Amino acid sequence: MPHCTFNYHHMGHGDSEPTVELCMFVPQSSLKNSARRKKRTSFKRRTSKKGMDESKWRPFMLKPLPSPLMKPILVFVNPKSGGNQGAKVLQMFMWILNPRQVFDLSQGGLREALELYRKVPNLRILACGGDGTVGWILSTLDELLMNPQPPVAVLPLGTGNDLARTLNWGGGYTDEPVSKVLCHVEDGSVVQLDRWNLLVEKSAVQPEEGTQKLPLNVFNNYFSLGFDAHVTLEFHESREANPEKFNSRFRNKMFYAGAAFSDFLQRSSRDLSKHVRVVCDGTDLTPKIQELKFQCIVFLNIPRYCAGTMPWGNTGDHRDFEPQRHDDGCIEVIGFTMASLAALQVGGHGERLHQCREVVLTTFKTVPVQVDGEPCRLAPSTLRISLRNQANMVQKSKRRTSVPLLNDPHAVPDRLRLRVNRISLQEYDRLQYDKERLRDISIPVGIVVVRGDCDLETCRLYIDRLQEDESRGVPRTSSSSRLSPNWSFLDSTSADRFYRIDKAQEHLHFVTEICQDEVFILDHEGPVVSQVSSTGMPDLVKEPAAGAPLTPEEQALLTAASCGDLSMMSECVRHGVNLLVRDSGGCSALHKAAYNGHTELVSYILQQGSKVLLDLTDREKGDTALHKAASERQHGVCRLLVEAGASLEKTNFQGKTPVEQADGDSELTTYLSTQQHKSSAPHEDLETAV
Repeated sequence: MPHCTFNYHHMGHGDSEPTVELCMFVPQSSLKNSARRKKRTSFKRRTSKKGMDESKWRPFMLKPLPSPLMKPILVFVNPKSGGNQGAKVLQMFMWILNPRQVFDLSQGGLREALELYRKVPNLRILACGGDGTVGWILSTLDELLMNPQPPVAVLPLGTGNDLARTLNWGGGYTDEPVSKVLCHVEDGSVVQLDRWNLLVEKSAVQPEEGTQKLPLNVFNNYFSLGFDAHVTLEFHESREANPEKFNSRFRNKMFYAGAAFSDFLQRSSRDLSKHVRVVCDGTDLTPKIQELKFQCIVFLNIPRYCAGTMPWGNTGDHRDFEPQRHDDGCIEVIGFTMASLAALQVGGHGERLHQCREVVLTTFKTVPVQVDGEPCRLAPSTLRISLRNQANMVQKSKRRTSVPLLNDPHAVPDRLRLRVNRISLQEYDRLQYDKERLRDISIPVGIVVVRGDCDLETCRLYIDRLQEDESRGVPRTSSSSRLSPNWSFLDSTSADRFYRIDKAQEHLHFVTEICQDEVFILDHEGPVVSQVSSTGMPDLVKEPAAGAPLTPEEQALLTAASCGDLSMMSECVRHGVNLLVRDSGGCSALHKAAYNGHTELVSYILQQGSKVLLDLTDREKGDTALHKAASERQHGVCRLLVEAGASLEKTNFQGKTPVEQADGDSELTTYLSTQQHKSSAPHEDLETAV
């Protein structure tokens, strides 16, 4: 039988071999008809005597050739998400994949596409859009009863993207190559996501105001009522009336801020606590809600809410509750006053009320509610929340699970010598599609020598050290001009152009994934090439070689750090011993002093050494000095390290942050968690939370 074949995208590291061959079989009758068909001289559509059936797609069948090593992908794009950013993404996926794998959700066809590919083994789905797009796909998968259900990854294009943040996909898409997005979909781990039913028991009396039908009867992120729902409702009503005014994330966020301020002045949600009754697993929370006069109540399934905030906070100081998870079959109930809602943006949290498996909510007047961001005015009614099922999701790996360069451990060098080149934002915008020209006009900043498995977050520390003066480390010659604090990495491995790397995603990338012997950075505030004088010899920052035997002086330095001998350490430093020296396990003097709680030595090292030491990781556990101090409950050392700028977001090989290392010490956990929120809230994922 005649057939044509086409390939899925191979989501691995090779380009040569196809993955799944799909055979498209066309009915014999249509082949006969096409053979007799005469050449048309007009492109006008002919009206069929049989009606409009011929204008539809002809039936065809996909025959996959299964292999456990291959993970075919199906991409759904909402082109209207995120200020119409989806239209650009749609074109890019159409270019890199077979168009039959990419679907425009504005044209419909979601159900038909899933039906068509339902028997393809190891299928993964990529949802390009906001959290609402993800919910739509998950609900359709429920309706089709696909078994096994294909896991869903997320390319965030919406405004809040809370589910995407929870699954490590970030708060928004910048301009990362879609080929690398597909690699992350392949490498990601499959996790479970609780999904919750919302059942409204309708009143026999027709309501005068509001509705008894919710916009969605299932939620993945949260269900809320009160102040936040009122603000969202005003936004949706205004967008429906004037859609042309809401075509960018920035404008959308500004409207949210204005609507919130307006509601704050009107105090429209101040009496919410008097008109609701909440019962969780048989426990009546109404007295507490009325006592604290909450103006917003949130039923939360995932840690993130309202564009990245964490309303449940850290459980270290509340031993009555279990740690929050999105796969434990429990929902968190949180109450907010106006003050606690405002404090969310600076790391605060609401009042934790309950963790439960079933909720009965009764409203006695019409109140604004929202289901995963879809708002309405709910008439007086009784609403039941219960667990529906668990969906398979793809969580972006904290670190690539595969070693770079085709899993060949010998292909990854022990040391990388990288020339650092700067490109100004002005030149990048002007010449972004002329890669060779940008490469030619880039300005040398210096040379860094790092480990072969170095990630971008660590590499940033060494590049920043190029800006330090002699008193802070290795002597260096002066650079032509200094880097601004606001710079980002550029991916130079694509053939067509450079791509920016989101700073919040740097810990997910190896240096070897974005460059070879030169690393390019985008300086957002730096001068253009015409304003820079001769560069001269680049500066050099080099990490001491791993595995080399220690000199007696270096061994004495590390011994002093472990024992707390400040005089011996200062003597070693005066004799020229580098504070960056590390033992066979990768531990520096700062690691050892922090682990043992020697605050005087830690303070001395921070004064005399380089900032690179702060987030340097050991080779056995991937711990920074802050990880070491937190695990040993060294409160004073932790404060010194945090104040010096140690990262609270960096994870070790077990995926734990310093906050999680301190679990069990409520005071230290609360301090680190508060500092973590303060440092991440203003600039997380290139979005502004409102």
